[in-house]
Amino acid sequence: MELFHSNILQEVELFVGRSLNQKDDLQLIIGVCLQNNLMEDFEKLAFTGKYVHGLLRVLSNSDKIPEVKSVDHIKKDLSENLEMIISQLKNISIKMSNGDKENIEKKYFEVSKNSFNNLQLLSEDLNSIKKYLNDLKRK
Repeated sequence: MELFHSNILQEVELFVGRSLNQKDDLQLIIGVCLQNNLMEDFEKLAFTGKYVHGLLRVLSNSDKIPEVKSVDHIKKDLSENLEMIISQLKNISIKMSNGDKENIEKKYFEVSKNSFNNLQLLSEDLNSIKKYLNDLKRK
């Protein structure tokens, strides 16, 4: 069974019951990955995104989780994995047209609150995609 195809994002939205935050960017990223045989890279990006989303959730609820003694370790792990998402996106964006590549760089790679927010939204979407892919693989 082919996991990746042009309608995958619509299927993910049906699966999670909500619209994706960065759907246009994800459509571009998946399209580039399909065209350049980089779907393994996309799956790694989805895995990292799911992990980052989990770290962000733990960090935002750390005061309610008695097992979390220190958030410093979580912050370090989050920082390392955000860098990994950026690196993975850079590897994929190399194959994009200059205009698309510039848009991705501006939206996700700048050191700014806006880029961080965009990365958070992207990681939430990647989390949804990874859950969907895991569900497909179990069937």
